[in-house]
Amino acid sequence: MRSRKYLLILLYFSVFLGPFGGNTVLALIPSLERFFNVDISFIAASITLYMIPFAFFQIFSGALSDIYGRRRTILFGLFTFSIASLFCASSDRIWFFLTARALQGLGSAFISPTVMAMIGDIFPYSERGRIMGGYGASTTAGIALGPLAGGFLAMIDWRLVFVMLSIFSGLLGSSYLIYLDESGTEGELRDLTGRIRAVIGRKEFLLLSVIGTLVFFGNIATMTFLSDTLKVSVSEDKIGILLSTFGFLGIVTAPVAGYLTDFIGRKKTLLTGLMIMLASFLIFLPVNSYTSFFIPIAVMGAGSTTVFTSLNTMVVECVPGSRGAASSIYNSFRFLGYGLAPLATLPVYLRFGIDGIVILCMGLVIVNIVIAHFSFKRYFIKRRKANHQ
Repeated sequence: MRSRKYLLILLYFSVFLGPFGGNTVLALIPSLERFFNVDISFIAASITLYMIPFAFFQIFSGALSDIYGRRRTILFGLFTFSIASLFCASSDRIWFFLTARALQGLGSAFISPTVMAMIGDIFPYSERGRIMGGYGASTTAGIALGPLAGGFLAMIDWRLVFVMLSIFSGLLGSSYLIYLDESGTEGELRDLTGRIRAVIGRKEFLLLSVIGTLVFFGNIATMTFLSDTLKVSVSEDKIGILLSTFGFLGIVTAPVAGYLTDFIGRKKTLLTGLMIMLASFLIFLPVNSYTSFFIPIAVMGAGSTTVFTSLNTMVVECVPGSRGAASSIYNSFRFLGYGLAPLATLPVYLRFGIDGIVILCMGLVIVNIVIAHFSFKRYFIKRRKANHQ
């Protein structure tokens, strides 16, 4: 293994790439509509076709890294993403562009779970929280900066966005060839489905995944319907600024959450983040103006980042022999919550408005607090001892 400092930089840039690449297309929608001479439905399909393989193949990608090694798996993801981005840039027909976007999603599915597993492999128990804080900040930065970079480059030529992504991911892959040795992560259990079943069979892992899913579910439902609520009185650019507060507060909070995870412990940090989220929804209820919504959105971003920093750390420690499988299945659960939230909560919004969504989300946070408080006592004592050995 080469210098941990340089490898950590690679890991953070790699986890930044997925959300950054996925979100750049949001700023390209008008340019893509004009170039391909299609309506919004086709461009919206490019987002869906990216997300489907991204979510689906994460079920398997981490387990494959457990069996065949982290290096091979992340190289496959990065170089697939690089080639797919080049295909996007060279597309002259919409069907080719849509296919290339699906291939991008496939490549991205092999990156983030492998990075999470490598953090668990390389860094000791006493440092993992801090490192996961950087992981969270990198992910949030990708989400926040993707549309900004895409919009800037689209002023010149939308193809430059995908050329940039191709070069960026190709350079990352080449760097791994230099700085990462194949660490022989192959385990005794080489059966892919058997390894996945072994992870899903762990009660602690399932509970962590449930918490992550419910947090993602509540976040997306709140922001989706807050945006719809404000559309009658506020322009789209102002709504975008408001919602971006969630991400930028996450960037600031992530390092602090990482420090807390190491200093006061995983469970206490998780409960702290959930209590901050509960406070954000309590603040939501009495506010009714655009400017006043900045406060609960910012608090929600800080709480959510604190929760996910501790959750990510616990996931890579929950099943040490199958960190890759645990990381990827956990991420699949989270994105299931992401995808289901708008549709599942629509009846609540139509009947009770944004206040109904906020009250529902408060209930979900309380459920998470109960799970976190009562379900992990023995597990954390046992896991702390195991990770110190």
